[in-house]
Amino acid sequence: MAFGDDDIISIPFRYFVFCIGALPSSALLICVCISVLYHFEQSTSTHCEVPNWLPSISAAVSTQAPEKYIWRILIGLHIGPRLALSVAFRNFLLSSPLRQLSGSKQFRVLCNVACVLNLLENFFLLALTSISSTEDHTLHAKCFGGFAICSIIYMVLSTWLFSESGRRRATNLGERSYEYKILGAAMFIVCFALGGYLYWRHNTYCEPGIYTLFALVEYSAVLSNIFFHCTVYYDFHGKCIALTSSFGGVNYSPLPTRIEKDT
Repeated sequence: MAFGDDDIISIPFRYFVFCIGALPSSALLICVCISVLYHFEQSTSTHCEVPNWLPSISAAVSTQAPEKYIWRILIGLHIGPRLALSVAFRNFLLSSPLRQLSGSKQFRVLCNVACVLNLLENFFLLALTSISSTEDHTLHAKCFGGFAICSIIYMVLSTWLFSESGRRRATNLGERSYEYKILGAAMFIVCFALGGYLYWRHNTYCEPGIYTLFALVEYSAVLSNIFFHCTVYYDFHGKCIALTSSFGGVNYSPLPTRIEKDT
């Protein structure tokens, strides 16, 4: 990778994408596996006392050690790159040379709203990680609600903004990113709705295996959320964040104004 005269360090965006994808996915997999292998009875028991074969995410990551420490460490580590990408994606939309709404105040406002929603989503996720349901169930539930609402609105809004900005049509990678964003957002919304239904059904009828299905849907919701955010790999393909010696410290390299079609 080439460095500019003032560059001290240059970090490719693909490493940020690796962090926001691999760290939470690994945390989920490791915590669920350890819970099933070593804390099966504690993590799968519910108030209904019916057969259940998988722990919910809350049971797998917030009660037993070392699961809760693994979850908190890996989720905490991936929050930094996600915050940086929240701002980078906003700049990415606003700097599009193909934006039809060039100079539109409404478009800029919506980009800022999307950025704030993404930041709030990350802060709610961090709060969910730091405050378990066993420590403060009410606050944990409120943070979960905030995370879910911000996630859904951000996914829908950012996908629409991505299309309206012109980035979707700029390259073949842009079209692929748009399709994956729709897929990730749709999967998350479906999983969230289905999870709510299964949770209600479990608490209402106490049927064997329903809570296991709920756990599987929970896992799918988390993975679809991760998948959606990892689509920035295509948006920032070949780009990097550079720390320079110039005044101002951190310099975000703007996207090129000349867009070439991928071959």
